[in-house]
Amino acid sequence: MADEARAKITAASAKNRELLTVLQETDHALPSLQQQRRLVKDLEGEVRASNARVAAVDRKRKKEYQEHEKYRDSALKRFAYKATGKREKFEQRAAKEEQEYFEALQEEHRETEINKDVKMQLKQARRVEADLESEVSRHNDVQRQLDELYGRIFGGPTPGYPEEDEQERVANAKTQAYQATKGKAEAETQVLKILGEGQLRMKRALGFMEDALMHSRRDMFGGGTFTDMMERNALSQAEREVMSANMLVMQAQRMSPRVKNLPQVNIDQGNLMMDVFFDNIFTDMAFHDKIKASRQSVLQAAMAMDGQVAAARRRLADLEGELRMREQEMREAREKLQKVRERVFESVAGSTPPPAYEP
Repeated sequence: MADEARAKITAASAKNRELLTVLQETDHALPSLQQQRRLVKDLEGEVRASNARVAAVDRKRKKEYQEHEKYRDSALKRFAYKATGKREKFEQRAAKEEQEYFEALQEEHRETEINKDVKMQLKQARRVEADLESEVSRHNDVQRQLDELYGRIFGGPTPGYPEEDEQERVANAKTQAYQATKGKAEAETQVLKILGEGQLRMKRALGFMEDALMHSRRDMFGGGTFTDMMERNALSQAEREVMSANMLVMQAQRMSPRVKNLPQVNIDQGNLMMDVFFDNIFTDMAFHDKIKASRQSVLQAAMAMDGQVAAARRRLADLEGELRMREQEMREAREKLQKVRERVFESVAGSTPPPAYEP
């Protein structure tokens, strides 16, 4: 009879070790899933806000196009202004409407690109969320099996074996400490990933500012309307990248309060009216200086972003060191619990009191 009981306990011990191994492999899943769900929720909010902005700028673009079309295609208005000696006024108004339409078009393009980017981030985040949900499901299933195994063997708390109850309490506390640290590390991992993307956006913004300066230099030597358009396009692209970088910083701040705002960036977009009616070397030189000042503003923000990325790396490194310590403590506590239970198994099998427990 004792041999049969010993065989059952031996079989249960092997199953216990198997289940504990799986739990160890999937311990990260729950805190990671919680963090990922927060990220998905944030991104869903950003998508809704971005959709609203896209709809608003689309309405604005259509309105500006109608105004622009009135002056572009209206021969009657053109004749009326010419007949009253106000041809210059007509051209100024037409140029103004064209500028406003062009700006609305650029704004719509920026918001559409940002919208696509945020939706792609959400799609990727949901994919990771689904993978983590699968891991959590596996973890919970194994935990249920382990609880059932212990329930069959110990029947819940075991007053007759206080050392087992005490070590179980210690193991649970160590597991909670590990999961809390893991959650912080997961948050900083996400922060570093997001800020890294923001860093790329700022580098792109600097590249577009260099393009704008190049076109501006050409414009000073008679580049013409096409050069003006290329110059404005580069500035618009730079502004879009900076806006995206700031959105990413805001996203990272929701995960870590230690992420700081970027310095204010001012990118002068110029004035199309000035280019049409007052285009000369002096206005071109003045705008060139404004572009250089804007580039300096972008450069300062890019350097601040680099600093944020470096700080996030340091925080993550510290947390990873702490996490390794917490994981080791959790593993040791579980191993001790396993040994205590093995001794309890032996005592039950031998129908003798368990040996004295030494923590």
